[in-house]
Amino acid sequence: MIVKRGTLVDATFLQARGRPPKQPKKGHQGPAKPSADKDARWGKKGNKSTFGYKMHIGADQEHTMIRRVEVSDASITDTEAADNLVCGDEKAAYGDQAYYTHARHDRLAKAGIKDRLMRRPNKHHPELPARQKLRNRLIAKVRAAVERPFAVFKERYGMRRLRFFNLAANRTQCILAACAYNLRTMIGALYPPGGKPA
Repeated sequence: MIVKRGTLVDATFLQARGRPPKQPKKGHQGPAKPSADKDARWGKKGNKSTFGYKMHIGADQEHTMIRRVEVSDASITDTEAADNLVCGDEKAAYGDQAYYTHARHDRLAKAGIKDRLMRRPNKHHPELPARQKLRNRLIAKVRAAVERPFAVFKERYGMRRLRFFNLAANRTQCILAACAYNLRTMIGALYPPGGKPA
């Protein structure tokens, strides 16, 4: 199996097993009651907040085999872990608008990797030109496949909520889940149901 054609990067929130810290009731003096999971943090996407962790992956473009995994608390932004998800031997790196920076574009170009990170508007260019919008739509069709591993983790492996009360144990769970996903994906790619073995 060749896994060096392109890397899809993305991240997802995973809820902590411990409940979030409780704020004291109105009129009660004293600090908030801490969570049993001291490594978990609040993270926000859009209007939705999650108390827990974030799993960042770099997956192969063709088979969605996971090549790199990073696990952080939920407060870490997607772009902070992005450079660790690119292996360096792929031909292109695909990601949504959260991953694009000028510095990352330069690093990818220097390594000979095509930048397929979606562009986003900024204060200097509040509206993307039509060419960039079309480019983003084409990239989105390719990078959408990176959602498949997250769906398997949450729907089949029961990882909507993690099992442990610290970052180290939860990181181990995520890495083992990625290994299991890769084995499952590899068998499906090499021996497709009703098809000829690869």
